[in-house]
Amino acid sequence: MRVGASGGGPKAQSLLDLSNPDMDFVAIAEGFGVPANRATTAEELATHFSAALAEPGPHLIDVVLAR
Repeated sequence: MRVGASGGGPKAQSLLDLSNPDMDFVAIAEGFGVPANRATTAEELATHFSAALAEPGPHLIDVVLAR
């Protein structure tokens, strides 16, 4: 909806769905040589964020939010 693609059928809508297939952003980042971690709690996020700030260069933290 946010990209203005409200029309179209299920096939067209599926092209904008980032949940199918599930994307492993940590693996993608690591494949490009970027250090990456996944955080599922606030504590993990704080730990990964501190570690990322302590190192030069990019770093990806995939934060998994509860629905």
